[in-house]
Amino acid sequence: MEERRLQRAVGMVAVLVIVGLAAAIGSLDYQQEIDDDVKIFRACYGTIIAILGCIQMYVAAILYQHRNNLLLELYQPVWLALFAIAGALTTFASFMFALPEFDISCALRQPIIFTCLTLMGNILVARTWRIGCIMGVSQSFIREEDTGAQRKIETSITTSRLAIMKLFSRISSWRGFISSCGKKKSINNTGIRRKITFADSVWVVAVLMIPQLTLQIINLSIPIRAESVEYEEVYVCESAAGSRSLIVGLVLVIIPFFLSLLLNTKGDGAVPDQFRELSEISSSLLASFFILIITLPTAAVIKDIAPEAYAYLMGASILSFTLPCCFCVAWKRAYVINIKSQGTKKTAGKPTQTFKRSSSTTSDNDNEHNQTRLKEAEDASVMGEMFDTMGQRDKALEVDRGILTLFKSDGEYSWETGFSSSEIRSMGPKELEVVVSTMIASAKRWWKVFQFERKSIEDDKGEEAKSRAFRTCMDGLSIFKEAPAKKMLKDRSFVFPGYSFMVTLIKTLAAYIPPDGQSPEKFENELALHFVEEADYQQYHHCRALAMQADMLRKYGRYEDALLAVDEMKLSYNPHLHSKVILEEYTSDHCADILAASVAWLCYLDRKEDALRLCDYIIKQILPEIGEREFISLTVILYPICLYFKDQGKAKAADALDLYQKHIILPNKGVKTLPVVAELITPMKIMLNCCCSDGDKYASMKDDIAFMLNEEEEKYPAWIETTAVTYLDMAFSTIYAEVCLCLSRMDACDKLESDTLIKEGYRYLDISEITLKKEDGTITSAVAYSYYSRVLSGFKEIETN
Repeated sequence: MEERRLQRAVGMVAVLVIVGLAAAIGSLDYQQEIDDDVKIFRACYGTIIAILGCIQMYVAAILYQHRNNLLLELYQPVWLALFAIAGALTTFASFMFALPEFDISCALRQPIIFTCLTLMGNILVARTWRIGCIMGVSQSFIREEDTGAQRKIETSITTSRLAIMKLFSRISSWRGFISSCGKKKSINNTGIRRKITFADSVWVVAVLMIPQLTLQIINLSIPIRAESVEYEEVYVCESAAGSRSLIVGLVLVIIPFFLSLLLNTKGDGAVPDQFRELSEISSSLLASFFILIITLPTAAVIKDIAPEAYAYLMGASILSFTLPCCFCVAWKRAYVINIKSQGTKKTAGKPTQTFKRSSSTTSDNDNEHNQTRLKEAEDASVMGEMFDTMGQRDKALEVDRGILTLFKSDGEYSWETGFSSSEIRSMGPKELEVVVSTMIASAKRWWKVFQFERKSIEDDKGEEAKSRAFRTCMDGLSIFKEAPAKKMLKDRSFVFPGYSFMVTLIKTLAAYIPPDGQSPEKFENELALHFVEEADYQQYHHCRALAMQADMLRKYGRYEDALLAVDEMKLSYNPHLHSKVILEEYTSDHCADILAASVAWLCYLDRKEDALRLCDYIIKQILPEIGEREFISLTVILYPICLYFKDQGKAKAADALDLYQKHIILPNKGVKTLPVVAELITPMKIMLNCCCSDGDKYASMKDDIAFMLNEEEEKYPAWIETTAVTYLDMAFSTIYAEVCLCLSRMDACDKLESDTLIKEGYRYLDISEITLKKEDGTITSAVAYSYYSRVLSGFKEIETN
């Protein structure tokens, strides 16, 4: 929000500048030589140029003042300050277009402007090359020719970028050789954690500046290089060298900016995303291009007619280049981290607070505040990784402490006191992830300080680093365990390195003090148990994948293979840990659905005892984890269980009816519910009532018979027929046929009702046969057809008796 307001303000200022310049030019009388109007124009034009140039100088001063800010340091603020200064000098030099009658103005404006613009481009190139070399730990920019290794096929852009990086690295390696007059050998300036100093990048910039400097020195050295010639009282600068030097100078200006674009592209050996400035540079150049295609042709036409208008257009052309670049590259870097209010100054060897948690005054701002804080933490985390990669662990730890300070409700974060219980409870899921990840990373860095630098630091500091490594990691794991937001996290893998690192510490440390007075054995066993639980939780994606595999195998009749996939899934699937998160991630607990569906598969394969054990497992372990309002999941789970229980005697049928009453029938009574759930309630209730009664009449039997024989009422929509085959492995008409079968077997059912129910049952079976058989006679679902066949056999048995 603040950045958008700043951008709007900058846009408004730009518009006002253009309007002011246009108003000044519009008031002039071009028929006079150097009259008051021309003086007014020069005063207005010069004032605006001075203001804009001073703003750029102010940006340079701010950047240099905060050059030790940890969040700004890796952006190379000194180079950014020089970049802004070069832009300011270019802006100031554009005023020379308003002084065409002076030889010195004509002679100096091109060398100054072209040299400063080239310097800006070369600074962008050198900054990108330097950070790329420092951070390119997985990519060597100078590759050995005799390695014999198979090189990866790279795109032309990647190849070009690496070749340029290689060239600049080679150039920087000449510095020692040349400065020592050949006494020192040139050293390859590459390798993991190669230290590229500011002097190295200065050397690269100096070498890249040689062509432009040479050209401009030649231009200045030509006798009477530039002069003012009067044509009809209008002064125009003329060059003895013609337009050739101008064209070459422009080319030398453009080349560094295109090189900077190339070096900022993505790919192997590319600059880290945090430091990539491709969008900033390209947007600046694009804005300049659109202005230049308007201003330059117009300026060329009116050059000999209206020198003030020509000066205005040329000034606008220069400003269109310098201002966007300075804003996008230099000012935004300073502004984004709020260096005005949160900058660091290293006083007495100790930096002041770099990070500060700002308070949110209204609840409406909470979400925006949290997003801003998380973005700051994300940017700072990248900085910390960069410092760590460079071996500057003290700075990396200071950045980590700053990140943790962002999530403190009051004051700065302390490695000794950590977070309070209220602060832990107030953390959201994303905040918890950032805090725990940062603490684990900090613990590893403290351990590196102790392990790799203990020979060069005092003993007490070494012991402090060792104890902080253990305490910080342990605190991070404790926060993760206690935070309520943990339950809202679907991905907990970020905490795994913490458990693994604790094992390393425990094995390495000769003696340590477990927290809360625990014995080492109890502490280590609980630590391992918690790691197993969190890793087990994270397997829910794998469980879902196995459920899908089983479902696909079932679809094509490979039930034995499907059951093997289910068995593998059961080894990982923990309903208590996984059911709710799978439901949130995939809208339904497909693992529970497939386990319930496999009851029907086991029955189809005549593995009745396995089916019974599976039913008991689902009822005891899975059903309690399904939400009471998840009616589709409950229906999919209970249907195969109830269908199996109804054939296992009166007691099991009663259990099935109780389950269905509790989870499906009663919660949906008098409530509009989903069609699949609603349409299955009536036939399941009738069928289970029949099986529970053991042939005796039950309370609603006559009403149920009347319902089944009512031909005027449509029992279910047509689309449910095939949907049930897909999701429940049964044709919906088959279950209605079995309801007719169950009612016709009741002792209290008279002969007329029984015959009519049998007739109605056959009608439903005819529908089932059409549904389950394709035109070529193949069966769509073996389990569904087996159910159909059992019901058909039941009717034939009645007719036989």
